[in-house]
Amino acid sequence: MQRFQASWLVETVLDNVTELDSEPSWFFPCLWKFMPLEWLSHRNAVITMNVPIHSQAVLYKSWFSNYDAFPQEEVMKAFNQILMKTIDININPFKAWLDTYFTKQQLDYLLYWREAANELTNEAIRDSFLAIVFQVMNYWLSNNKAGAENLFPPDEILAYYYKRYRGFREHTAKFNVTERVIESLNPEKCNIVVFNLVFGDEDYLEDEPLLVYNAWINGYTDTEESKRSFGNELKQYIIDFGTNKNFDFYKKMTENAKTAAFCWSGTGISPNLYQRMLVEPLQKLLSDRYKTSKLVFKPIDSASDSYDYILLFY
Repeated sequence: MQRFQASWLVETVLDNVTELDSEPSWFFPCLWKFMPLEWLSHRNAVITMNVPIHSQAVLYKSWFSNYDAFPQEEVMKAFNQILMKTIDININPFKAWLDTYFTKQQLDYLLYWREAANELTNEAIRDSFLAIVFQVMNYWLSNNKAGAENLFPPDEILAYYYKRYRGFREHTAKFNVTERVIESLNPEKCNIVVFNLVFGDEDYLEDEPLLVYNAWINGYTDTEESKRSFGNELKQYIIDFGTNKNFDFYKKMTENAKTAAFCWSGTGISPNLYQRMLVEPLQKLLSDRYKTSKLVFKPIDSASDSYDYILLFY
């Protein structure tokens, strides 16, 4: 599992970088997986996040940059009706998910909610509605996988997450969320550029809820197509130790950054191996740009060589 701890990142930066603006600017060139930035959002900062995968950009936009846009109660009531008749499974594009991810009733509602979302002409409100459905899908997927009973009918659980969603809306930081393809990115002038690293030999792209949600938003009939789309969008970002083909991208993205941070989680590889395979090549690559670099890591599970890492350049 890829972990990202904004509090630990900020703590590491503040402990080592002495000159920061009172309202520092942060740039994330590639965020492919919705992760907790809530802690960072309550600091004085300007945060630019590029999210090349649309389904994930929906979540980031609805939570951060469009946090004050959400469906009004009358809209939710109109789009959250109780389905009195079942929908023919043969006309449901997600019928392959029956009894694998969702029940027949849940698939009926997922099709209904997807059609309802397409009727919302305001993009920010539509993204918020889609993000609320994401919470419901996670709830169902977790319960179904564990064999737990779903205690609430679909309309009630959607209404519940709608109320919760409206309760967490205030942010101090200023957010800008873009959806640019990685190949078209240019370096941003910023205090800190952050790379959340993805490795080609890891199973990060197999995160089930994100794959299912991506398929649902895009109308893919199976998650394999969803997985392929993730890989295609991230191919210019994924690290391949055999070629290091994307290291030039990291150098380009640091051109206008005072500080650079590389964050990743590792399992089954010791810190010494990362030092040789990743840290030293990056130090060599950026030696003409930054005077100092520092690697910090902490064990998560020493039995499986699971660690979290931050490599800081300043």
